[in-house]
Amino acid sequence: MSKPSLPKELQGLLRQNSTLAPLAKAARGRKAAAPKGPAAPPQDCLPPALRDRVTLVEEENRWLAMVETSATAQLLRFHLPRLERSLAPGKSIKILVTGRRAAPAATADKLRANERPPLDAGSAAHIRQAADCVDDDELAKALRRLAGRAER
Repeated sequence: MSKPSLPKELQGLLRQNSTLAPLAKAARGRKAAAPKGPAAPPQDCLPPALRDRVTLVEEENRWLAMVETSATAQLLRFHLPRLERSLAPGKSIKILVTGRRAAPAATADKLRANERPPLDAGSAAHIRQAADCVDDDELAKALRRLAGRAER
């Protein structure tokens, strides 16, 4: 004989027991009467370290979970069942790896300023001498352009 484990079988056992039947009925009544307050954001079910790295966007019939790296996406897949339970029924989740964030503007300006390393006057003179000695006209023009970038 197998143990009753299906919900219908368990409900049948609860109804048969005179002590448990009123308790089960009261529990069902409390669940139905529970006030439905504002739903918590789905990110709240994620661990704090992951919550900061995931951006959830709701579409018509699904949620998009945008992450920067594939490692974060893999970690999110581990927590996906919990996240799906926190959503409304019928909504699915798609994970998008968006790549790394753009560098801050100050860093980008610094990079642009450092694109051309400074060339002192002595180095520029050596490059001009090399341009004068080269037989190839295109290479000589390129060397002269390079020498023209010297600090003045």
